[in-house]
Amino acid sequence: MRRMMIIFCLLILLCPCALADGWIVEDGEEIFPDRLMQAQVLMWDMTTEEKVWQLLVVTPEALTGERITSRLGDTNVLRDRPVGGVVVFGQNIVSESQLKELTEGLQAQAKDAGAYALFLAVSEEGGAYSRVANKLGYPLEMSAPEVGIKRDTANAYATGRNIGAYLRPFGINLDFAPVCDVVTAEDSWIKERTYGTDAERVSQMAQQMAQGLRSQGIVPCFSHFPGQGSINGNLNNREVVNSRTLAEMQAVDWLPFRSAIENGAEMIMVSHAPSKAVGDGLPASLSPTVITQWLRLEMGYTGVVITDSLRMGAITSGYKPGAAAVQALQAGADMLLLPTDADAAVRSILKAIDSGDLTLARIEESVARVLALKIERGIIQ
Repeated sequence: MRRMMIIFCLLILLCPCALADGWIVEDGEEIFPDRLMQAQVLMWDMTTEEKVWQLLVVTPEALTGERITSRLGDTNVLRDRPVGGVVVFGQNIVSESQLKELTEGLQAQAKDAGAYALFLAVSEEGGAYSRVANKLGYPLEMSAPEVGIKRDTANAYATGRNIGAYLRPFGINLDFAPVCDVVTAEDSWIKERTYGTDAERVSQMAQQMAQGLRSQGIVPCFSHFPGQGSINGNLNNREVVNSRTLAEMQAVDWLPFRSAIENGAEMIMVSHAPSKAVGDGLPASLSPTVITQWLRLEMGYTGVVITDSLRMGAITSGYKPGAAAVQALQAGADMLLLPTDADAAVRSILKAIDSGDLTLARIEESVARVLALKIERGIIQ
């Protein structure tokens, strides 16, 4: 990597071209398109602490310390907590003008703090699971089960496109959708959010919804690897286990994720449910077998891996915030979604780096993926 950095510096010195927005261009055309390399260059000026913060996605309240945040005050909340992303919930939404003011304010504060532009995220799946549409009174797009029943991929694409169209004016650039879980349990807790019981149909619908989101400049996040459609209980219960065998998951549950990867999946969310097939008893989001062995090595995924919400009972009932954050990164996750205590998570990660339990190289690997995706999708310009 050091050799590549030297080559990049030589290109800057020797090429008869100009730097635009930080990248080498000649005659208006970018000639240094490797996003991971560009991300490595961006990391040069980042402290270790800034790199760690880049891996967190938090609520506005985690930044402000307020019970509910709908507007930002005069204090720059990102100066001391330069997170990689902020996720908006219904409680943060009052009106169209207010939501736009909030998201624009967050990006402005990131810029003023010398931090990189944020992922501004929401969970907008269609149907009842549409926080923005519900709060602002927009017509609800078709739910995933409705799309799946109709068996028409045009509906899936339209759902993603229409959701993206109303998210985009608010500066939202990441949607925790589509859901790729295949329902195999009669009382599956997530069946009201999925495209159904047929893995091929789920694959097709999820890909088309993702394409619809992309058409509006929204990054899709495919969830929840390695599949949790066989789970009857709610994941706020630590005792819930994914009982599928590895062969069953490979034959059914993994198909939508394989399809997503083959079609350039930018981000995949990992479930918390421990997998009986692994046998380590760990939540999938903290398991090296699930993230590194299965998702990275076996399936060849090179994009961003994000945990499911670390506020869920499956994590909080058995792990302290700092320990969960460290263990997720050790397992191979890139981004930590909603740690219950962001400051404690960062302190624990920095302590783990100092002790050697986490290497700086492991952190930088994830930071590079996060920044590269932001570059690729024009979030960092």
